[in-house]
Amino acid sequence: MKSIELKHFERMKMMCKYFEDHSNTNHLYIPEYTAAIKINNLIETGDNQKSEIEKILKEIENIEHKNDSHWLDYKMHVKAYFNL
Repeated sequence: MKSIELKHFERMKMMCKYFEDHSNTNHLYIPEYTAAIKINNLIETGDNQKSEIEKILKEIENIEHKNDSHWLDYKMHVKAYFNL
């Protein structure tokens, strides 16, 4: 993983931790945490198929979730990771 990719991925992991922490007190963070875990695992294992990750991002938009600025930031980092 290149240095710039690593920076994006480290931030994605940090945001995933944020979703996890907040999911303990607000159920609307659970879908975001679940999606972030799946996406991060795909990237970390080198199985980062863009189409699978896009599918996960689309699926979460069809269910109720927090959808605040942290989720927007996470999605921007995912897109930036693949645009490098």
